[in-house]
Amino acid sequence: MQYYRKLNLRFAALELANDPSRLVFHNAYKTPQKYGLRLQKNKPFISVPNLTYKLREEDAQHVVSDLPKKLLELEVPEVWVLNICPTDSDEPTMLAPHRDIVRMCGINIYFDTHGERTIYYECENNKIAERDSFVAKDGECYVLDLDAVHAVELVPPHVRKAVSISFIRTPYREVVRYL
Repeated sequence: MQYYRKLNLRFAALELANDPSRLVFHNAYKTPQKYGLRLQKNKPFISVPNLTYKLREEDAQHVVSDLPKKLLELEVPEVWVLNICPTDSDEPTMLAPHRDIVRMCGINIYFDTHGERTIYYECENNKIAERDSFVAKDGECYVLDLDAVHAVELVPPHVRKAVSISFIRTPYREVVRYL
């Protein structure tokens, strides 16, 4: 099963994502889903929040304008900035295993990384098992299946940041067809 793909694309999003005047607070995802609670039974870690911001509409339109026209005919995606915030604890910290409940696929452009690992899991018979993972570097771009269970192991004390071109209704398989 393929959960992600590294892309050789460049977007004009990174300079916009570092300018707080261009961001609007979107949400703070704090509560671990059932997948994270299952993993905590076998592997101790502190679950951390993911703070999301949206780019202003005119900036978001500029970012997505580089996507293939056929893909934009399916859905014009939203553009989010993700900040995953570790704690100062000596315990391992992670954005706990979860499925995104408000989007199906994302094209992530990473711009503040420190060796964090994105992990994909499969859940079966009330058990959770690691299936695949990757470590993104600054400037790299990945398309991700956000409907699959995934997590991010963090490297404290660093905040991991990425711009995410977020497809709310279009699944991963459809998005990668056009990339």
